[in-house]
Amino acid sequence: MHIRFFYQTHLTEGQWSYINKVFFENDCRHRKYSLRSIFEAILYLLVSGCQWRMLPKDFPKWQSVYKFFRKWREDGHIEHFIEKTVMRIRRKRGQNESPTVGALDAQSVKWGNRQSDNGFDANKKIKGIKRNIVVDRNGFILGRTVDNAGKHDSKLAYPLCQQTAFFWPTLKKILVDRGYRGDIANQVKSDLMIELEVSNTPNGIKGFTPKPLRWVVERTFAWLDGFRRLTRNYEQSDESAEEMIDFATIKLLINHI
Repeated sequence: MHIRFFYQTHLTEGQWSYINKVFFENDCRHRKYSLRSIFEAILYLLVSGCQWRMLPKDFPKWQSVYKFFRKWREDGHIEHFIEKTVMRIRRKRGQNESPTVGALDAQSVKWGNRQSDNGFDANKKIKGIKRNIVVDRNGFILGRTVDNAGKHDSKLAYPLCQQTAFFWPTLKKILVDRGYRGDIANQVKSDLMIELEVSNTPNGIKGFTPKPLRWVVERTFAWLDGFRRLTRNYEQSDESAEEMIDFATIKLLINHI
């Protein structure tokens, strides 16, 4: 008899009903493995930090799970789901469904194996990759990129702003730190019609001071660090690392459904 264990990453009936409706458009086709079990297997790997080959035996075979992981990245289902869910939660909170203001920052993450990207961030003394995200006032990720940690934050800002502006054309202002001043701010404003507003620490104040709205991006990085798969970079490609961030975003969003 097949025994199915319960894990904390298993979806509730309400969460799965929403995912099946929005993500899979009520796909009811007969498959060897259910889409729900595959989706839950990816969430288990993300939260537990295990390797693909070490997924518990009561999940589908890891090759099948990984196949769908790549397929969903390529067909655009993930971006569509995140966009619809962010809009739904913002409406529920009495906010405009499309944000006009965001916050941008970067996080350097240590490498986890010799196959992953391993640039060196001389400022933070970290060898690995650099995550760059734009979030709304709630801390929900609107755009993300992953690149070599050796690249300066300002060089990675333009493609991230370009990606975010494509999905969220209502975005008019993004709050950043002092590392994004100068040519990059002018280029983003000229090409994308988005203002990069630098949030400075008030004169006379020393140490860490939370800045209005911009502090939420730091909280989002703390949320991502709660997923063991993301505490280091174990992905062999930047695209795979970006999709791991996307699934973490999905897990965080569905907790509000």
